[in-house]
Amino acid sequence: MATPAMKIRTLAETTTSRAFGGDDWGVDRLMDAGYAQTELLLAGVAANEPFTVRALLRHPIDFSRASGVAVVEPMHFAGGRSAWPVIQRETVRAGHVWAEVSCQPSAVGILSSFDADRYASVALVDGAGPDAPSTASIGTDAATGRTMDDVRRESEKFRRRWFAAAVQAPEILGQFADALRSGAGPLGSVSTVLLTGLSQTGGFTRNFAMAHHAALSGTHPVFDGYLPMCSGGDALPDLDVPIIELLAESEMEQLRVSHLLPGQTVAFTHRRADSHRFRLYEVAGMSHADTRDHPPQHPGELVPGQRWSTFPSSHVVAAALASLVRWARDGHEPPPGAVFTLDRDGKLARDEHGNVTGGLRTPHVDVPTSTISAISGPGAAWLNGCEQPFPPHKLRALYGTEDAYRMRVAACLDELVELGYVLRPDADEYLAEAHW
Repeated sequence: MATPAMKIRTLAETTTSRAFGGDDWGVDRLMDAGYAQTELLLAGVAANEPFTVRALLRHPIDFSRASGVAVVEPMHFAGGRSAWPVIQRETVRAGHVWAEVSCQPSAVGILSSFDADRYASVALVDGAGPDAPSTASIGTDAATGRTMDDVRRESEKFRRRWFAAAVQAPEILGQFADALRSGAGPLGSVSTVLLTGLSQTGGFTRNFAMAHHAALSGTHPVFDGYLPMCSGGDALPDLDVPIIELLAESEMEQLRVSHLLPGQTVAFTHRRADSHRFRLYEVAGMSHADTRDHPPQHPGELVPGQRWSTFPSSHVVAAALASLVRWARDGHEPPPGAVFTLDRDGKLARDEHGNVTGGLRTPHVDVPTSTISAISGPGAAWLNGCEQPFPPHKLRALYGTEDAYRMRVAACLDELVELGYVLRPDADEYLAEAHW
C-alpha cells in the first residue's frame, strides 16, 4: 500500500497524567497474563490533511511470545472500546496484540475533555462540518411519538453523518496497519492485522470493508480479515480476505420496533450465503452488551424475578476470532454460517420457552434454564438483555435432576467444540459454572 509512513511517539503515564481508557474492565489482569499497555501518538497526513491521533495498545511484554496477530478497533464514536470487553478473552489467551485507534473526529473533544494537556496535539479533520453527529443523536424514546420509519430514517442519517465526519479514518487505519507490519514504534512486527468493531464501530468496520479495502490495498491487503459485530446494513461482499460477521439477536429490527431503538439491521438485508471468504452468524440469545463477564455496575430496573443476561458473549466471540485468524493465516474455513428461522409471517420463530430458534446455538438456548430477552426494555439498560429464570418445578420437568441437566450441557458443548463454534477452554468454563 503506497501510503506515507506515520510518525509514532510513545506517551508515558505520570502521577498526574494517564491514558484515557487505561482503566477498562479487565486491564487489572493484564500484568498477570504477561501483558503490558502502551499509549502512542500517531502523526501523519490523510485525506491530504495532517492528523495526530491516539493509539492504545495491549500486547505481550515479551514479544518473542507474541502470536504475530494484531486486532485493531477504532475508538467508538462516543469514546469507548466496544469490542474490547468481548474480544479480550481470546486476544490475551492467544498472545495477540490489541490496538484501539482514535480515528473518528469526535475523539478530539473526548480526549481533550479527559486530559487537555496530555492530548493537546490530537487533531483530526471533521468532514461533516456543522452537520457533524453528536452523541445526543444516539437513542430514541417511544414517548416522542416517532414511528419505526422515523427511527429508521434518523438512524440512516446518523450513519451517513459519521461516515462523512471520519474522512481521514480509513487512511489512518491503513497507515497504522502498515506500521504494525513494519515493526515501527515500540512494537515487534506482526504478520496478520485484523479490523474489528462492535455496534457503531462494527458499522465502521463493515463500511471500511465495503468502501475502502480495495482502494487502500496494494501489494498486500490493507487488513487480512474483518470481524464486524452487532451492526448491520447491506450484505457484505466477497473480498480477497475473509470476513466473519456476528450479529446478536438484539440487533434484529423486529426486536427493536417496540422500543423505537435506532437500528442496526434493516429487515434482513444483511443476509447472504456462505462463500470461501464470508460467514454470517446470527447468535441466538446474545445481547448488544455482555453482562455475563461484565455485569452492570448500576443494575437499574428489572421486572421482579428477572436477572441480567448471563449469555456467554465472549465465548462466542472467542471462537469467531480464532476461526478468523486460522482462515486468514492458513485458509482453514470456519464452520457454516447460521441464521435465525422465520415463521410463515416472516417473524423470528420461537420455541416453547420463548427463545428464538435457528442461528448460532449455545447451551443457553439449547439446554435453557430461562427465557432470554435480548433487549431488556426501554431506556439506557436496553443493551444489556435479561433473563426470566424457570421455576424449580419446570426445571425438574425438563431435566429431572441438576446432574442430568449438567450432562445435557456437557453433550451440547462437546458437539459445539467438535463443530468449531466454541473453544474447549470456554466450554470447560461454561460447564464448571452451569447450575440451576
